[in-house]
Amino acid sequence: MPTHYARYEIENGYIHNWIVAGPHATPVLDLENYQGADYKLQIARHYYDKNSGVTQTPVETEALQIGDAKLDWNYFRCDDDHFVDCTAFYHTCHYLRSWAYTRVVTPAAQDVTCVLTTNGPADVWINGAHAHRQEHFHHQIPHSVSFQTKLIEGHNEILVRFEEVAARECPYAMALQIKDLPRDAFVFIPTVHEGVARRQVIERAIEVAYLDRDVFVWDDEITVHWSPDLVTSAELTARLQKPPAWVYAEAQLTASAGHDAPLSAPYTLPEGQFHVFLIPTLREYYEGNLRLERKIALTSLKNKYAQSPYGTFDERRGEALLDAAQREQNVFSEIAKMALGYWNDLKLDVIMQTIDGINARKDCSDFFLVGLLGMMIRYGGDVSFPESLKQPLEECVLNFKYWMDEPGEDAMCYWSENHQILFHACEILAGQLYPDRTFTNVGKTGRWHREKGERMALSWLHKRGAGGFREWDSNCYFEEDLLALSHLADLAESQPVYDLATVVMDKMFFTMAVNSYKGTFGSTHGRTYTQHIKSARGESTAGVSRLMWGMSAFNDKILATVSLACMQNYGFPLIIGDIAADLPDEMWNRERHAGKLEAWCDRETGEWQVNKVTYKTPDYMLCSAQDYRPGEPGYQQHVWQATFSPDAVVFVTHPPCLSEEGSHRPGCWHGNVVLPRVAQWKDVLIAIHKLPEDDWLGFTHAFFPVWAFDEYVLSDSRRMSADAKGHKWAFARKGDGYIALTAARDLEFITRGDNAYRELRSYGTRNAWLCHLGRAALDGDFRAFQDKMLALDITFGDLSARCTTLRGETLEFGWEGALTRNGATEPITGFKHYDNLYCVADLPSSEMEIRYGENAMRLKFGVNGVNE
Repeated sequence: MPTHYARYEIENGYIHNWIVAGPHATPVLDLENYQGADYKLQIARHYYDKNSGVTQTPVETEALQIGDAKLDWNYFRCDDDHFVDCTAFYHTCHYLRSWAYTRVVTPAAQDVTCVLTTNGPADVWINGAHAHRQEHFHHQIPHSVSFQTKLIEGHNEILVRFEEVAARECPYAMALQIKDLPRDAFVFIPTVHEGVARRQVIERAIEVAYLDRDVFVWDDEITVHWSPDLVTSAELTARLQKPPAWVYAEAQLTASAGHDAPLSAPYTLPEGQFHVFLIPTLREYYEGNLRLERKIALTSLKNKYAQSPYGTFDERRGEALLDAAQREQNVFSEIAKMALGYWNDLKLDVIMQTIDGINARKDCSDFFLVGLLGMMIRYGGDVSFPESLKQPLEECVLNFKYWMDEPGEDAMCYWSENHQILFHACEILAGQLYPDRTFTNVGKTGRWHREKGERMALSWLHKRGAGGFREWDSNCYFEEDLLALSHLADLAESQPVYDLATVVMDKMFFTMAVNSYKGTFGSTHGRTYTQHIKSARGESTAGVSRLMWGMSAFNDKILATVSLACMQNYGFPLIIGDIAADLPDEMWNRERHAGKLEAWCDRETGEWQVNKVTYKTPDYMLCSAQDYRPGEPGYQQHVWQATFSPDAVVFVTHPPCLSEEGSHRPGCWHGNVVLPRVAQWKDVLIAIHKLPEDDWLGFTHAFFPVWAFDEYVLSDSRRMSADAKGHKWAFARKGDGYIALTAARDLEFITRGDNAYRELRSYGTRNAWLCHLGRAALDGDFRAFQDKMLALDITFGDLSARCTTLRGETLEFGWEGALTRNGATEPITGFKHYDNLYCVADLPSSEMEIRYGENAMRLKFGVNGVNE
């Protein structure tokens, strides 16, 4: 077939239009042969091929043959971050290669400087000749390397092959910038589709489509919108698909300026992850090979969200188990069926697949092994328990690797806080189950493993009791902590382990209750992911909150929910549920969590601490981590958030990319490339961001989902002197709660892309954000709140802010120095462990007394921790 060429412009030297093949993933089955900190480099060198592997000129939709594998050349258009992004999670180790091809057309031959940015090794071929190789591994933030090359007049074929070694999360991206190109240089993409003019019309129509939200619930119409800026209409196909490609709705439509295309409603769909799949007409896509496409991710939910308590624990327990059983999500759905007595509905293949994954020592095997062990102890003696499972389960337990000091190389994560207690719980329960059997990996008995697991679990529990959690208030990893603790607090035969697991679990529930608002665990988080913070409906702790105190919603995060619902020997303290539902006029909570890092289980040594605050009223909650490691590289820390409802949440981050794939850590919304310096005094928060001068994106941004609020307004400041620079404000109202948000370097409201009408960007490497919350009870109606905010005296300096507040106070804060309130220093560090209406406890803590009304309870974290 003849080859045609689609023309695209070059974006500030960055190539944004490619055809991409891959990733090609090669399993690394002999991981034990690659030892040391540079094991990834050893693997890459072992598999390296100096030849590109491309033997024919690439053309869109045609195939690249790599060994026995056929990889299609698919069109890829980069986002504003310039990346070809192949990031994904791999539970076992793989060597990855991907190929990206384009043509740069220049009017004359010239020498150029290229900048290639990758996470891992990469090669570049220009016009068939090898031009560059870079060999590095930068796990989270890609690294840029410059090289010189020559371009000829006319077409220049550019082929980039970029590599990675995946073991668990695998950030895997590539960007290419060619500096000093003339303005009339451009890109050609080779394609078999001859209608290149038609292609541009369709691609533009696909590009400007958007959803106005990430989560759709019950009768929310899942609707695709088109920008009013679309000039030329185009016929398209819109599908609502559940990955990988199950089609639940399809529409043939004409996309035009301001057009809306409703597809379906969640109550007609299964719960879970979906995407809107936009392509040309079916004839053009399948017969004409016009393979333009775009996927816009969304979540469809049926379960209603409870913002006030309902039902009894026993009622919610039955609801939780039934919900999990019907989801058929993973092996915990099968465990829920056993708990309900639904033996005839078991899917044995799901349990066997789980066993196979554990036998392969996939990462997160500990999550599922603890569930299988609980299943065996609770239900293994039931006459209905499938006989065919008993031998595979026994072999799985006896052959597992229970800690990092045992023989064998694998991709399992042992070092993080949640994985530690999960491995210890697995070892304890396995030892209890088979005390006299020999475990094959180390040749020791179950009794030996149990003693080791108990010793390590008690050490972990004492640290959490005395100092709290390094992964503080994690609305994803608290699920895993509770998964482990719920098994120990129900099934551990050791009284000290049983007692201490119980009190630490109670401490976690209390922490969640204090830092939740109407069921939303909207706290600052030591670790989180985008899906857990864009809406509380996606939190891994949502089901836990609904089960324990009747608020929030059940969702597909069922590991801890099912495990808690299966417990028979634990009584939830009702006082904690009362605190979770409490909405006083003002609740000011200050906490400090701290501890020591140990070389045997942590990636670094020394001490860690976080000072955090929560301000809660009947209308909102504002939380932050105060002065937390400003200027240091971030990971998955969620430093601050304002919460008004499950969906009406606001926060600011410094992103490395625009991908929301969870293996980016930090990513588009979770975490920060560089941690800010934050201080909060009750309903006012100041966040100072000091980015590198060569920061990749050059902006910080706020998640500001206008659809979730009752009203929103973008307004310029009206109080400024003749020579002052104004700043734009973003205001929003939810019920009787208000937010005002601004930044020193102005705001741009984003109305395009995957976060259209949910994102505010502020460009600049030295910036300050100011957030002020308000209430109708104090500040009048929404218009009055805006007028009062615009009348305040607010001054931004270089990395500093000074503001008067609606409460008549003056706050000053910057990159250095103290937070001052009315000229006096207001402490932002050095807090007690807990200091709030319900509990005051020192750090380190040997016990905590919790009070609400006339009720009280005491948690003791001594050798034999017990509740009173």
